[in-house]
Amino acid sequence: MEIKLHENIRRLRREAGYTQEQLAEALGVSVSAVHKWEAGKATPELILLVELAEFFETSVDALLDYGWEKLSMGQTVDKLRAFRVSNELADGIRFAEKALQKYPNSFDVARISAQLYFQTMKRENMPRAIELYERALRLIDQNTSRQIGEMTIQNSIAYCYCYMDRMDEAVRLLKKNNLGGMNNEKIGLILSQQPETVDEALEYLSDALENCYSQLYNICIGYANAYGIKEEMDKLYDLIAWLYELGNGLRDTAVVNWMDRGNVRLFTILAEVEFLRGNRQAAHDWLRRARDSARKFDAAPDYRTGAGMKFYHGSEKATAYDDMGDTAKEMIERYMTSEYAGKNLRPIWEEICSEENRYDEEK
Repeated sequence: MEIKLHENIRRLRREAGYTQEQLAEALGVSVSAVHKWEAGKATPELILLVELAEFFETSVDALLDYGWEKLSMGQTVDKLRAFRVSNELADGIRFAEKALQKYPNSFDVARISAQLYFQTMKRENMPRAIELYERALRLIDQNTSRQIGEMTIQNSIAYCYCYMDRMDEAVRLLKKNNLGGMNNEKIGLILSQQPETVDEALEYLSDALENCYSQLYNICIGYANAYGIKEEMDKLYDLIAWLYELGNGLRDTAVVNWMDRGNVRLFTILAEVEFLRGNRQAAHDWLRRARDSARKFDAAPDYRTGAGMKFYHGSEKATAYDDMGDTAKEMIERYMTSEYAGKNLRPIWEEICSEENRYDEEK
């Protein structure tokens, strides 16, 4: 086991710009004690080790720096991750450079070391981060994580360029790796900072906004399914009601559009929750709103993403779609066929349909 305490004390003191005399005075020890520590002829007592670590704003483990060379590659990767999580970036970078010497051809060591440099958010550290990300790309065949791929690493390099104020290169990389619009918001954010690219920025931001709402809609439906199974009705109601209000803030309520169709499902879910909470009249009211919204959309269906959506500057040809039925009313009918939902809401739905039929006959 090799302990490099004496080397680390000397290095940290010099990096901090202290003389041996100044360090001795700060710790309340003699100059000769500091001299012996740095020469490897003596070791500080435990309490002084803690004080040294605090003084140099590091950890005792990093100060001792013992036996790291005996770590396996897996243990080395775990330690690099630990430095990232604890945000001990200076110590992490020092450890990373040693790890890179021992494991120069390790994908994980290269990638996580790059992340440590990037996490400092300092311009001077970005070239080294890029260098290590590019090394990781060359070693990508070793990657075993489903959440990491060539595109995610290329995007990380683009973010490094942002901190270097090399925005053209950042945008070029982000556009090149914009699978499924995954970088739309970042591209839009960068382009929005210059007058000559603001119109292009609005197009990217519009696509990002629409996609964000669509994803959030599906996430909330997933939550609703889970809360329904767990019988957490208050959470379910609050979440779906919040989603409805959010969507309402993103649309022109005077224009019928694809969000009206989406609201049909939200109103039907809220109706079921109210029924389960014992509020039959409230369930009836929500289901009637679902019927009215479905009738309004089906009378003039418009699937264009930009139709009636505030803040949208994207292509008028873009469309929104779902697999919940050919018509908005069919969405409600499908919901009624569910054994669980159907037995609760079907009688109320039949009442509403009867009212509608009587109304049509009277007309």
